[in-house]
Amino acid sequence: MEENKNLVSEETLEQEGKSSFDFAQIYKAVILNWKWFVLSLIICLGIAAIYLRYTTPVYQANAKFLIKDENNSQRGSSLKNATNLGFISNSNGIDNEMEILKSHSLAEQTVRDLKLYVSYRTEGRVKDVILYKGQPISVDIDPIHLESLAAPVDLEIQREGKVYHATGTYGSGSTPYSFDKTFSTLPATIATQAGTLIFTSNGRTPLKDGQRIKVQIVSPKSMSYKYNKALSVIQTSKTTTIAQLSLTDEVPMRAIDYLTQLVVVYNRQANEDKNEVARHTEEFINGRLEKINAELGSTEGQLESYKRRNNVVQLNMNAAQAMQNSDEYSQKLADANTQVALLNSVQQSMRSSEKYGLLPANVGISDGNVNSLINKYNELVLERNRILKSASETSPTVTPLTEQLDGLSSSINRAMNQAKTNLQIQRNAVASQFNKYSGQVNESPEQERMLTQIGRQQEVKSGLYLMLLQKREENAISLASTADKGKLLDGPDYGGQISPKKSMILLIALILGLAIPALILFIVQLFRYKIEGHEDVVKLTKLPILADVAVASETAKTKADIVVHENQNNQMEEIFRSVRTNLQFMLKEGEKVIMFTSSTSGEGKTFNAANLAVSFALLGKKVILVGLDIRKPRLAELFEIDDHIHGITPLLVKENPSWEDIQKQILPSGINNNLELLMAGPIPPNPAELVARKSLDDIFDELKKHYDYILIDTAPAGLVTDTLQIGRVANACIYMCRADYTAKSTFSLINTFAEEKKLPNMAIIINGIDMSKKKYGYYYGYGKYGKYGRYGHYGHYGNYGNYGSYSSYGNYSNSHYGDKNDTSIKK
Repeated sequence: MEENKNLVSEETLEQEGKSSFDFAQIYKAVILNWKWFVLSLIICLGIAAIYLRYTTPVYQANAKFLIKDENNSQRGSSLKNATNLGFISNSNGIDNEMEILKSHSLAEQTVRDLKLYVSYRTEGRVKDVILYKGQPISVDIDPIHLESLAAPVDLEIQREGKVYHATGTYGSGSTPYSFDKTFSTLPATIATQAGTLIFTSNGRTPLKDGQRIKVQIVSPKSMSYKYNKALSVIQTSKTTTIAQLSLTDEVPMRAIDYLTQLVVVYNRQANEDKNEVARHTEEFINGRLEKINAELGSTEGQLESYKRRNNVVQLNMNAAQAMQNSDEYSQKLADANTQVALLNSVQQSMRSSEKYGLLPANVGISDGNVNSLINKYNELVLERNRILKSASETSPTVTPLTEQLDGLSSSINRAMNQAKTNLQIQRNAVASQFNKYSGQVNESPEQERMLTQIGRQQEVKSGLYLMLLQKREENAISLASTADKGKLLDGPDYGGQISPKKSMILLIALILGLAIPALILFIVQLFRYKIEGHEDVVKLTKLPILADVAVASETAKTKADIVVHENQNNQMEEIFRSVRTNLQFMLKEGEKVIMFTSSTSGEGKTFNAANLAVSFALLGKKVILVGLDIRKPRLAELFEIDDHIHGITPLLVKENPSWEDIQKQILPSGINNNLELLMAGPIPPNPAELVARKSLDDIFDELKKHYDYILIDTAPAGLVTDTLQIGRVANACIYMCRADYTAKSTFSLINTFAEEKKLPNMAIIINGIDMSKKKYGYYYGYGKYGKYGRYGHYGHYGNYGNYGSYSSYGNYSNSHYGDKNDTSIKK
């Protein structure tokens, strides 16, 4: 038996080293509760089927969108790659453009363009069907009220013969506005509190008689949030300016139209931004041109006035002419001054020279009269002087000459005076002209400076004017040739249904169908604080398990709740035969005292001790069942013996009880001739002290001499210390636990008793198992009970639990101690 225990201990240690994940336990739990798993699968798969049936599918549309680079029109150069610490940066602002594509303003304008703020539905066999571009009647609302729409407008339109009946509600809260209108022709308008509703026919599929459609109108801003949330914009690569646009919607064609229109609105707004700049530029250029034109006209007027005021046609020509005229009149003035000087010199010579002397001739006097007179005078002087050489001054030939000379002298003076007067007049006129032209020459630098200043202003304003004219033309060309900011490369096209995914929903339903009952079983198992069966005990203790005792049926019980009978081979007989056999292996030669105890009352000590005693008696062995639960004895009640006087208590008070004394207290069992009873007897006031007396040892020494097996029914070891005292006379201790009754925490005390060897040669019997039921991971079937020998493998050890407080079992007192229906052990 010791070798078996060592082998079992080694096996247990090996099992402890294995994974704590017990697949066998899981398998048992699934098999025993397969109906719950099937029910859960049916419910979950049914819910999934209903969900797939009634849920509106959601589709996805995809498109690739190229955002062009404005700085370089060549493909491939839209990215300006700049290496910064090993990273490539995109300088094109692709992130900004992606944010613009995700903006609410862009989504709102797209919704307005496609009129997606109006949704149409019609009744289907299972659920409402969304109508898009196929609705018999189109509904719209006037733009003014559309902007101020605070709540949805819900409409229902039904055709009744030739009349259309429209009912609707608007607003929320306790008092929504409702209306009920009819009209017979399309298009039609209805004035409501929400606004003017406009009804038009699409001309393709008219509304049939009795058919009804549901219409809902919301504000474009509210609808834009839905589409903006459903839109996904992702850059395909960090090295490109291509964005992947994805949109989810209940109608795939609507998603495709939305992406297409989104690109149109994006380009339109981008072009409007560009054109707005161009328009502002044009306004600025026109304003500047107008102002510069006025300034340029003023400058040209100043130039004209200055030239007219200064008689300047062309400054270089005027300056050259003035210089030439100045030189010319300077020469004339010099000539005039020379003539005057010559005349003065000649007159001076006439006055200073001797009378009738020769006068200077041919000195350059330009007056011919003076020159002729001087020449004639000189001729006469020469003639007179020649004559005077031969005649006197009074000579008649000389006197006429003298008279002529006097006359000529006077004439010369007069002529010279007249010439001088003429020259003076000429000189003044020439001096005036000379001064004029000299002044013009002197004024030329100032005129040049003034004309340069005016010309510079004119040149600047003229250049600016021409530049603005050129820019205006360039701006006009830019307005006329504005290119789209973005371009669709692929799509948009249908990307398939993304929700609900039938395979995924069914898989989730399948997983939930299996997981829900498994989780419930796990939670129930987790919160179970009582043992359920054999496997629980194996996990909680290393002690050998002798047997799993089933719940006895009432038909199997006889007197004293005995279920073991002679010449029978049912389940209960086999169980106690197994216990008997295992005990025989546990007991060494000469050992015959077996005690029964438990942690608390009601776990079946007395019932199992009595039936095991009968099983031993059926072997033809002499057996005695001793009732040492002297605090609350039950053997007399169990065996239906109305005798509370005879028992072991009177023997314990004696010092040296003899065999004769013991014999007097022993009673027949009335069940089997080989089984006798030594009951408790009267209840003493000091049971713990009595069992500690030496007389107990003497009593059992005598019993060992006369009986083959001695079975002891003791008090619960978890409640009182009596059992620990009784353990000194026993060779084996059978510790009882009961399914659905014994707490798991009790095994910490049981393991402590075994470790500290407070009880001898301990083994476990699991009582009260309902083998006709399936419960959690435990299943006990009747089957062929010849296989019940598996219970004999008492070497299936469990693990030690944490040792609990011994005081938790409470203090023993007669007021609360006692077994409960120990005879039936029914669940």
